Amino acid sequence: MGLVTQQQALTLILLAFAVYFSVLVANALRFWLRARSLRAQAMLIWEPARPRHQVLQIALGVLCLGVAALNSAMGRPFHHVYSQGVMAAYFIVVAPLVARIPNGLFQSGVWGDAGFVPYEKIARMAFLEIPEIALVVVPRGRRGTVRLRVPPEEYGAVRKIIEEKTRAHQVNVEQAILGL
Repeated sequence: MGLVTQQQALTLILLAFAVYFSVLVANALRFWLRARSLRAQAMLIWEPARPRHQVLQIALGVLCLGVAALNSAMGRPFHHVYSQGVMAAYFIVVAPLVARIPNGLFQSGVWGDAGFVPYEKIARMAFLEIPEIALVVVPRGRRGTVRLRVPPEEYGAVRKIIEEKTRAHQVNVEQAILGL
């Protein structure tokens, strides 16, 4: 058994990048389509804060696009071109598109940093007010939390909607554990 050549290693790495970024693009587009379908039932939404590293992401995407064009011009194998092209598509188009999905409260649930949680799937929730205001939602049957960063001017309206949904028994939260 010989060692893996540099070309074989490069092929494996680029195939892994191609698969990884293809899955990222597909998931992000599914995320975006879900947000578009929910737009009609928006109760209180706002634009999320611009990602801190968005300029760096776009620059990285432009670099990947240049490498894809160079690989294509040099007649490199398809997976070389595709891996760089899908990375460019992710950083230039898809990531900024998903970053503009409005956060907020909808008729059927909450849209936060990690996606949408229907009201009936909320196990626990709490407001955290330091250093910024955020509604932290713990979904039933799913690991992790969803944070909805709330602009200070919308805080009262968000609390009111959550209280109304709780009184109407659309939100049935479990007993809090350590504040959540």
